[in-house]
Amino acid sequence: MQEHKLENEIFIRRPPVAVYSYVTQPWRWHEWHPASESATPSAHTLMAGDHFEEDVSMRPIAWLPWRKRSHLRWTVIHTESPLVWEVHGTSPTIDVKVRYQMDAAQGTRFRRTFHFTVKNWMRFMGRSVVVPRMRAQSAQALQNLKRKLEEAAV
Repeated sequence: MQEHKLENEIFIRRPPVAVYSYVTQPWRWHEWHPASESATPSAHTLMAGDHFEEDVSMRPIAWLPWRKRSHLRWTVIHTESPLVWEVHGTSPTIDVKVRYQMDAAQGTRFRRTFHFTVKNWMRFMGRSVVVPRMRAQSAQALQNLKRKLEEAAV
């Protein structure tokens, strides 16, 4: 199975601590990431070794109404508050590693690195269908995140 890597970066006019605090709450990902539907909430900041679950969906072919739904089980694998947060997720259809990096730059330069491996029958659509959809969703997610955080600062 082939691993794919997507990297997106955006400048957000908020301090790194504000960005970190928001993006490390997976139960809020649905507010900005188009694939996220819901995640298990936590009363505390998620640290290395903590687990959570998330329901996601993707429309593999944009013009079709059908959505592929998955349930991911995540583990936080690395934290350096407020600069780095890294998680690993797995489901029957995909394995994922996501790294959020926040660099202070009169605001925050936010970088999202997304490694994923498509499994089972979906792997046959990986390069031609899944990767382009993931690329589009990742770019949209960062635009949504920027808008959400900058509007909250007003």
